[in-house]
Amino acid sequence: MKVDFPPLDFLPTLAERRQCEFRRQWRIWGGVAVCGALASAAPMARDIFQRQQIQAQMAALRAASERLGGQSAAFDTAARALAAMGAHRRAAAALIERRQPVAYWLLDIMRACADGVRLTSVKIGEEHVRVEGYATTQSRVRETQKRLRMLPWVRKVAEVESSVVPESVRRQWVGAATQASVPTLRRFTLRIERKLASKPVALSVNAEVDGLSSEEVSDVR
Repeated sequence: MKVDFPPLDFLPTLAERRQCEFRRQWRIWGGVAVCGALASAAPMARDIFQRQQIQAQMAALRAASERLGGQSAAFDTAARALAAMGAHRRAAAALIERRQPVAYWLLDIMRACADGVRLTSVKIGEEHVRVEGYATTQSRVRETQKRLRMLPWVRKVAEVESSVVPESVRRQWVGAATQASVPTLRRFTLRIERKLASKPVALSVNAEVDGLSSEEVSDVR
């Protein structure tokens, strides 16, 4: 028995060759598209990464700036407190240094008062001293001025005011029921200019004595 086989054709046909070529071109274009997408996505990814880094750095800088701001505020507060403490210390030292001569001046003024002179007010300013009081006669006031001029820290003594107290006022002081004659009193005000050796703080001294409507000290003599 004899069998005839058809001839075998292992070569691809034209349609198969076209399909293979078409698939190859698609693979090529797909690779090109993938490469283009990767090439275009790389700068975008780099920009996103850099932006994230910049944001992280800015956040760190803001946190550091806030910490520095808090430290600067605390430093300023401490500096102001130290400045206030230094000012208070200097003021206290100056006050302590100036209180001693003021006490000496008051003592000198009280010692310089003549007999029959009673002081009511002593006001110590920056450059002068104002003394107010009462005296029995004008000669007592002049004697007090003479003694004040002899003090080492006094440069000039001037009489600002000197007047006789009315008898009606004197009777009010001693009492309306008194029938005896009331001694004559003179109200005086002296201005003492100091030598420019030191400048104490302004000080005012007022004294009270019962029986008088105005402020007055007892007889210093």
